[in-house]
Amino acid sequence: MQGSQILMYALQTITTLVIALIGWGVKSAISDMKDAIKKNTFDIEKVKTELSELKSDLPLVYVLREDFIRTLNNVDKNMGDMNGKLDRILQIKVTKEG
Repeated sequence: MQGSQILMYALQTITTLVIALIGWGVKSAISDMKDAIKKNTFDIEKVKTELSELKSDLPLVYVLREDFIRTLNNVDKNMGDMNGKLDRILQIKVTKEG
């Protein structure tokens, strides 16, 4: 064998090894990406489930601001009515005693 044939054989071998290493690296990267995509899909489904549960629990746990204000106004009105009734009762009691 001549030196040029040996050099050509060595270059072909090195090129084949480099291509094999690049192929192995690409295959590993694609495999890792597929695993990450599966994990992300699972995590997304988990978040969707939790969000759905939150949507169903939200009306039972929290109250809208408008509903709170409306209810508080009703309580204030009822307290005012009770205050007026107590004033009338006290006034009647004072007039009976006096």
